[in-house]
Amino acid sequence: MIASRRPEEIAELVERYNKIQKDLESNYLDIVIRSEGAISYQDVMQMPVDSIKLLIERMNNRVEEINKSRSGSVR
Repeated sequence: MIASRRPEEIAELVERYNKIQKDLESNYLDIVIRSEGAISYQDVMQMPVDSIKLLIERMNNRVEEINKSRSGSVR
């Protein structure tokens, strides 16, 4: 329980929370940027976490497919 923590511990918890929040925000923005406008920030924010994970997995698979096709056509 946070109420029973010392002030230093609370500050550390808040700092850790803020870093996690910043990292998540960056990841969400990466999704929006990589989708090239197909997915809005609001779309991402309304998605359940499992759906976001699946979306990222599918986006990564698509990038791999594109890279494979490009490397095959370069030869």
